[in-house]
Amino acid sequence: MARKTKNLQQRSRFIILTNGRESEKNYFEALRGFRRSIYDVKVEFENAAPPRLVNRAIREKENSNQVWVVFDKDEFPADAIYEAMKSARQNNVGVAFSNAAFEVWLINHFKEFNSEKSAGDLLPILDLLLKDNGYSKGYAKNDTDVFRGVLLPLIDTAMHNADVSLQKRIAAYNQTHPGERSYPYCEWNSCTTVHKLVEAMKLE
Repeated sequence: MARKTKNLQQRSRFIILTNGRESEKNYFEALRGFRRSIYDVKVEFENAAPPRLVNRAIREKENSNQVWVVFDKDEFPADAIYEAMKSARQNNVGVAFSNAAFEVWLINHFKEFNSEKSAGDLLPILDLLLKDNGYSKGYAKNDTDVFRGVLLPLIDTAMHNADVSLQKRIAAYNQTHPGERSYPYCEWNSCTTVHKLVEAMKLE
């Protein structure tokens, strides 16, 4: 009976590891409470560069159904990003990546977004969108109310916008690189694959 219980726990365990202390962790904690997943979702912060974050995820795989890592381009070198993505792919770890920052995903809750912007440029754009949609406080990374109050009700819109934007990038790349399946995400500013993680959570 103990072994059966352990197997059931492993099949339902869904781990999200992020090196984003505020926005990313707070967003997924809020999402976990906003819409129920068929899995037992755990969100954990790990202060680590992408390759180390993936290494931690690989260790978690033994006792989990799925493990995903959430990280951004930020100031990390491209070779570290691609190393992490390759290792994750080889070990069946999901990757939710944003270039330049997680705020690209948040902006997609309002509109399809693929303009080239620095991480700092994204903050006033999101701030203005929130204020235009009635959230007078605007955007602050440590504000947890904004997720449940404004952004999460728009998550289906975000998933659609992010997917459309990414598919456009992939289609354009495939025209010049037929058959290639390793995409230059670090060159695609702005882009995000966070919608793939949300889809994998199988929200009810």
